[in-house]
Amino acid sequence: MGSSMEIERIKTYVHGLDGHIEGGIPKGSISLICGTPGTMKSSLAYSILHNNAVKDGIKGFYVTLEQEIKSLRQQMEKLKMREIEAVEIVDFDTMMKKIERKPDTNWIQRVGGFVKSAGKERGCELLVIDSLNALYSLTNIENPRREIYHLFKTLRETGMTCLLVSEISPGKAGFSHHGVEEFLADNIIHLDFEKKGGILSSLERYIGIVKMRATNHDTQYFPILYLKDKFTVFGREELELE
Repeated sequence: MGSSMEIERIKTYVHGLDGHIEGGIPKGSISLICGTPGTMKSSLAYSILHNNAVKDGIKGFYVTLEQEIKSLRQQMEKLKMREIEAVEIVDFDTMMKKIERKPDTNWIQRVGGFVKSAGKERGCELLVIDSLNALYSLTNIENPRREIYHLFKTLRETGMTCLLVSEISPGKAGFSHHGVEEFLADNIIHLDFEKKGGILSSLERYIGIVKMRATNHDTQYFPILYLKDKFTVFGREELELE
């Protein structure tokens, strides 16, 4: 394997994070963005697409299986991420109109095939599927290991850098619904939170890079906030100054 300097990377544009992962996420890799409800997984995934489109002209494709397009756009506009042409959003209803349905439709295979052809047609380099849990709920999975393996294989064939949102239940060990995803993924970006304080307690969110292939990454969990229209992490140095 060549040195990390030879690997092309996609910036997260999370202020303070890219320096801890050698400049960004390896291009063409598959990442799990995982966490319990309320950890801003969707917002982080969309932010990566949005900032790469605005700052680097990279086209993004966001597949939401949990929200309607209008709802997602309203949510992101509250975070000052306005609709832009280079980021295309597709929801479940839109896909239903484009995917041939049969009584025994395997939605995991169908969605995988859809994003492969649609991403190529649009010239997209970044893909988000939000979420894997919602995708699994669409079909009866008899053999999770086999089905998920084929999904990841299809995603790799797209050549896109893929961000897969994975919701995990509070208190559950692992970083994915079936457990196999975290082994197939190249990268695991884990979002978590902790309740701080007494009666007037507050939630503090954290981000950690559990694994990132071909990357010498920091294993620290960083406090993460959405400040001044961007995600920001605080490392040891910043925390020591406070």
